[in-house]
Amino acid sequence: MKGKKIFSALTAFAAVCTVFAINAFAEGEEVIVKVDNEAVEFDQQPIIIGEGYTMVPVRAVFEKAGAEVSWDNDTETAKIVNGAYTVTIKYGDTAIYKNGERIELESPPIMENNRILIPVRAIAEAMDYSVTWDGHHNMVLLSTTGKPYRAFAFLKTGFRVLEDSAELFSNSEIEQSIDLDGDGVAETVEFNGTNDTTAVSSPILKINGMDYTASLGSLTSVYSIAVTDINTKDSVKEIVVSENGDTLTAHFYRYDNGILKVINNNNGVPVEVPYASRLLISGTGYIISDLNGVCFVDIMVTGGIYQYRSMDNADENTLSLSAFSTLEPIYDRNLYKIYDDKMLYHIIYTSDYKPGTYKDVTDTGVISSDQIERFKIIGGYLDENDRNYIELYIELPDGTRAVIKPYQT
Repeated sequence: MKGKKIFSALTAFAAVCTVFAINAFAEGEEVIVKVDNEAVEFDQQPIIIGEGYTMVPVRAVFEKAGAEVSWDNDTETAKIVNGAYTVTIKYGDTAIYKNGERIELESPPIMENNRILIPVRAIAEAMDYSVTWDGHHNMVLLSTTGKPYRAFAFLKTGFRVLEDSAELFSNSEIEQSIDLDGDGVAETVEFNGTNDTTAVSSPILKINGMDYTASLGSLTSVYSIAVTDINTKDSVKEIVVSENGDTLTAHFYRYDNGILKVINNNNGVPVEVPYASRLLISGTGYIISDLNGVCFVDIMVTGGIYQYRSMDNADENTLSLSAFSTLEPIYDRNLYKIYDDKMLYHIIYTSDYKPGTYKDVTDTGVISSDQIERFKIIGGYLDENDRNYIELYIELPDGTRAVIKPYQT
């Protein structure tokens, strides 16, 4: 199967999160195939051909999915029957036939050790299954319910930690030249971090020798400064100043024509993004906090992702919180661990779920994403008044049910 971008139809900004590439491993590496979370045993292993197509044996996969498979040696045709579906696959043909409908294949069937193999995507198309590629484990995940498995937590492909994405970053005293406004002339930036702004008499931020401390607003402390290009569609850089506290809080600015402008949300309020230790930035105008929200590879269900964009009929850019209005579209989804992101969650084990009653509960167990291989979403809750809060009611593989919510100190 060729690499494909998988975008969620549920949310427009999910496209920044991931690219699934099924040819993202070397030939000769073993490919694991699971059907409804159960591994398929092969007497002929899946193989990679051509430009990276993953070819899987027809009989082993379809029989694992509960279908009946027969082979006509004279016509070299496989016939698969499962419920209302009848599929035929002829060796040498460039298509399969589902209830008589011709479906072109990315690559024609091949024969290996008397086993007919077809592209893994065709398995899904043949029976309206769903297929997910787990590039981290070289694994194909097939769901016969049609509801695909999804990676949980967040994938950092396309995102970089603020320090890594910044052209300038410091949490101590600096003096450095950098072009802030994109006019080709570097500005001199001077910065002096402090735990108590009221006790500092010297300027915290100077640009070209001018004191811009007052333009930072009412920050009580200044942990770090970074200059990064959040919005790559223009030439102006963004300045991120983080404030100390129980958690770090990022504040955003732009330097333009000698003026340091604060970046607001759609309501004209300066944006504050809390985070525990990491702030992730994408070059397409997205910011993920590592503290708030639960983010999925192709589904964003979070209060922790912000989109940086121009307002309608306005020259100013805004940094606005993006979040679901309801969780119902993802109920009954099976989520599968693919990427190691080290997220922490509060977890409350219960078989009696009461939506929204766990927000202020913090004296519970804490679980990290690497302790959960997979789970199913049973229900959930979004706080309409606090978009940073979300809770999911999940079922673990052993049948145990629990509430998970973002870790908060």
